[in-house]
Amino acid sequence: MSFTLSIPSIDEIYEAQTRLRDIITRTPLLKLNYEIPGIEIYLKCEQFQPISSFKIRGAGNAVKILSIEEKQNGIVTASAGNMAQGLAWMARKENIKCQVLVPDTANEVKLKAIERLGGKITKCSFEQWWQVIVTHQCSILNGHFIHPVCDRNVMAGHGTIALEILDELPDCDAILVPYGGGALITGIASLAKHLKPSIDVLACEIETAAPLAAAFKKNKITEIPIEKSWVDGIGSSSVLNEMWPLVKTCVDNSIVVTLKETAKALKILIERNHLICEGASATTLAAGLWHYMNYVENGQAGLRRKDSNQPLKIVAVLSGAGIDNETIIKCLKETL
Repeated sequence: MSFTLSIPSIDEIYEAQTRLRDIITRTPLLKLNYEIPGIEIYLKCEQFQPISSFKIRGAGNAVKILSIEEKQNGIVTASAGNMAQGLAWMARKENIKCQVLVPDTANEVKLKAIERLGGKITKCSFEQWWQVIVTHQCSILNGHFIHPVCDRNVMAGHGTIALEILDELPDCDAILVPYGGGALITGIASLAKHLKPSIDVLACEIETAAPLAAAFKKNKITEIPIEKSWVDGIGSSSVLNEMWPLVKTCVDNSIVVTLKETAKALKILIERNHLICEGASATTLAAGLWHYMNYVENGQAGLRRKDSNQPLKIVAVLSGAGIDNETIIKCLKETL
């Protein structure tokens, strides 16, 4: 089964910003307290949202736009954690039911958060869960299904991040975004490229599961082996069919980082800026610290700077804070 999907319009993203005004937090853009020659890194701190994740943006926009009839039986999603939290938070606010299908590999910290917000969890195998993602159908649960990725309203909500970034840092040269299903980066890139065509928008993936990098390399969706790691929330065996045409038109490329680089980046965030975030978030900082300058020097960057004496200004999107204490401790002790 195939689905036709298109990038949200600029008007839809501006409308989402208005719709979300009383729902989300305008998160801070903080300069990283760590010096790198030729680069200034700024941190878009989405872990400060009400659910500690950017997903409240897409979830909020998707729910607010529903009709009374669509809300009648509640909402349903398939999510490993953050999107489910966003929808559960919104369902509680709208006084409707929220049911969530989760894979049996889901992060326990995120599952507890879903339940705390009032979401009803149903577990299944990863294969069953992935089938729901692919088919957009969840026969196990009854309610209006909101896809966590392949939904224009979800992408439009996420695109509001780019509005905030470019409003506060108009001379931004690049935005680095964790790549999970593609809704976050597609929303951000569609708006950022419209307002500033020269800007780089780059996906960041972990070495244990980097389907977008494989797709860019072969210019087609490619199945890859994946390995479970402490960096969850991003990575799958392939790019979703309906997302690939969108992503390849507005995203410049993918930067793949290692688990060690990600752990080191997370430690830097904690020690230098006193920020806690999950592994997926730290991939963007890892990419900025140790890969982006090589990307520029190899001539791959889309940006064209008039003054080469000025540092490149890049924004690392910190997508969320769903991480357990044990992983944080291991990171600080450098035992990850």
